[in-house]
Amino acid sequence: MAEHGEVVPEAEIRATLDTLLKMPPFARSPKLARFLRFVVEEELAGQGAALKAYTIATQALGRGGEFDPTLDPSVRVEAGRLRRTLDECYARAGADLGVRISVPVGAYRPQFERPAPTLEPPVPAEEPAAPRAAESEPQPVSMPLPPARLVVAFSPRGQAAVIALLSGILIMLCIEVGLLIGARHATRTDQIQLMNAAAQAK
Repeated sequence: MAEHGEVVPEAEIRATLDTLLKMPPFARSPKLARFLRFVVEEELAGQGAALKAYTIATQALGRGGEFDPTLDPSVRVEAGRLRRTLDECYARAGADLGVRISVPVGAYRPQFERPAPTLEPPVPAEEPAAPRAAESEPQPVSMPLPPARLVVAFSPRGQAAVIALLSGILIMLCIEVGLLIGARHATRTDQIQLMNAAAQAK
């Protein structure tokens, strides 16, 4: 029976069954191999609905007609071993097995389905190449330089000459100011004398 209504070709099911039975877990346990082959063959023959514990015990596991499934849980135990062995085989083989054969818990009728396709991991986008060391280093920021100031340096002799020149100019200014004051004072004295002379002449 194909799960979800999917019809799996019988040839593919038989090819997968043969591959499973040759794998080490089933090669080491002929009883489990007979169990799996019997239930698969019965399902492919259209007898899957008739698979019961008594049928499996007497026709696949070699038990006698006196087998009572209500008293003997051996078929249920073997079914549990079969499920674990199938899981082990599919974990090892993965996508190499074209059909997944499973025996659901609580039943003995096998199911056939195609394994889900393995999704390819997304291809990461190409990352930009790492910048070279020289380009990754921070570049110095050029700052505008402050305006230059004119600084005139004089030698000691030059400084003495400048001081002497300034002193001479200062002295000349003082003399000129003194002469100007003196001239004004003389002019004022002359004016007073002329005024007094005029007053006496009257």
